[in-house]
Amino acid sequence: MAIHVQSVSKLAPADYFLIEEEHARLKGLLHDLHDTCCNLDNLLSCQSCSSEKFASCRGRLPSYIHDLIDLVDMHFYHEESIMLSRPQVTVKYEYFRIHKQAHDSIMQELNSIVGECFSLDKLEKTAEGYRHFYKRLSDLFEEHDRCFDDPFIQSTKA
Repeated sequence: MAIHVQSVSKLAPADYFLIEEEHARLKGLLHDLHDTCCNLDNLLSCQSCSSEKFASCRGRLPSYIHDLIDLVDMHFYHEESIMLSRPQVTVKYEYFRIHKQAHDSIMQELNSIVGECFSLDKLEKTAEGYRHFYKRLSDLFEEHDRCFDDPFIQSTKA
């Protein structure tokens, strides 16, 4: 997840710490996902794994997804709260509405990705589910970061 240090560093210290901590936790969850599936970087199926490794991958996925969705939801809430704490920003402020809509779209997309991932897992295509989930999630976060988080962070100092 790309974070532009120059933009983030202009936030109030408490806001900066919160955003940085949550971005680091999100990045950590992506790293954990990457490390969980030994077939994430190749096109191998779970048949190349031991039954213990396969069971571990399948078992970790639901708790990983639960933790991720909770963190993303909390992070979006914090971003929106920081935006609304600015004197010129209200819920009717166009940039806030667009940013919030992007958050809502990401949450909907996350739910869709989760459904797709679990469908693949039910077909015992767990490695494919992990690859799909990791790629789509990484793309979502990077796109949001590029389009909204950097301009949002700049707007808090305007």
